[in-house]
Amino acid sequence: MIFSYNDKPFLYALSFFSPLFRRWSEWKDIISIRELFTLPEKDILELFSFSSVIQEFLIFRRRNSWENLWEDLIKREIKMTVLGDNDYPTLLKEIKNPPIFLLYQGSLEGDKFIAIVGTRRPTSYGIKIAENFARELSRLGFIIVSGLAYGIDTYAHKGALENGRTWAILGSSLDYIYPNGNKALADKIKENGALISEYPLNTKPSYYTFPQRNRIISGISQGVLVVEAGEKSGALITVSFALDQGREVFAIPGRIIDEKSYGTNKLIQDGAKMVLNIKDILEEFNIPYIEENEEKDINLSSEENMVLQKLSFDPIFIEDILHDIDMPVSRLIFLLISLQAKGLVDEYPGQRYARRRK
Repeated sequence: MIFSYNDKPFLYALSFFSPLFRRWSEWKDIISIRELFTLPEKDILELFSFSSVIQEFLIFRRRNSWENLWEDLIKREIKMTVLGDNDYPTLLKEIKNPPIFLLYQGSLEGDKFIAIVGTRRPTSYGIKIAENFARELSRLGFIIVSGLAYGIDTYAHKGALENGRTWAILGSSLDYIYPNGNKALADKIKENGALISEYPLNTKPSYYTFPQRNRIISGISQGVLVVEAGEKSGALITVSFALDQGREVFAIPGRIIDEKSYGTNKLIQDGAKMVLNIKDILEEFNIPYIEENEEKDINLSSEENMVLQKLSFDPIFIEDILHDIDMPVSRLIFLLISLQAKGLVDEYPGQRYARRRK
């Protein structure tokens, strides 16, 4: 279904009247979308044999000015792309039920996309994995796609912003940033990616809008990486859409006794690709891995280098580091903070430290 630039204000206005908007494909050969808002009521009623839906629409038309609705978008600096536009996400056009339009703030430029999703209540392990994979994949040119929810979504967006760009797909309209605590993050995403919604303004988040937006998260992306997910996690809805859409599904393994890893481990058992490092993802897209020689480019003191050599990618307690290094604890803490600032070390809860995964 192709719309022209001049159709956009009328298409947007029609989206506020969902009974007709949902059925538009049935009516499009009878009347143009512009004529719905410009023809006299008598002519429209005759065309549709006084259909009850059309009568309700005409009441809606009397109460709502398409000019005012469109002007509101312009004032808020919100852009609109429709099926057929060059900036409409290419892969999203191919799914079974693509949005007729998307509203967005930011930029829709990009050609490599991967979604990172997971539980809203991640462990420290999940947080670090989400951040690290998003950081590295964005460095390699991927735009990270997620849903702005608390938990894995949040840390995926944050990790991506350190090296590149990220898109947040909302389960509400762009004037209802949810959750409210991620408004500052949303502002950063607008500057380095895009906030995207298929919903007209004044649409609050609801029980059905989140699963519906999940088809967009997977539809935009070449693949979906699930970091942590419980047995009934909403992330598994995204996976279901991804499989229907023919997308790659990747999963991070976790401990079998951890309920937040039940969903990811089951995905692996059912055939999702187990991911242990970035290369496991890149090889599915025939993309070579380019090493980032951060440690060679960073000047380290002899003490910093000694501490770094005592660390692995598995977090260990500060007491364990002290066991192998003869120095005051205050000095060790100073060196660990310095290594964190240089991007070489991550801190975990309980004063545990590990090398940052590349």
